Amino acid sequence: MARSDRCALIRHTATFLQVSPLGRLRQHGEATVVELDGEADLAALPQLSQLLSRAIATATGTIIVDLDGLIVLDDAALGLVIGAAATARRNGCELRIVCSDPKRRDRLADTRIDRIVAVQAATQAPTADTPTTATSPNPAD
Repeated sequence: MARSDRCALIRHTATFLQVSPLGRLRQHGEATVVELDGEADLAALPQLSQLLSRAIATATGTIIVDLDGLIVLDDAALGLVIGAAATARRNGCELRIVCSDPKRRDRLADTRIDRIVAVQAATQAPTADTPTTATSPNPAD
């Protein structure tokens, strides 16, 4: 294979392997659900930010961020979700995380994110009796 053919193949392969989170918004009961797929990493932050902003702008109650479709979830993306949770609270909404992967839930617990944002194992319409593990990030609250 000629060098130029190999370079063209590498460029094509690199383009093909670039995956960004494909997010969707949907209603589930009275909750707005943000379903994430792919890689939520530093390169995907602009797309993730736009999706979360749209969810906050259209939500009237609970926003559920479903992490189950993600292959990669890095700290920068988690930070963006935490920021979205604060914005949602200021707008009178609650943000929850859905994560059925035990290792990822352990990571959320280890980093104490589950004390800031409620983490649940499955998508469900939130009710008054739905348990929450999150506490206020502000001890004065």
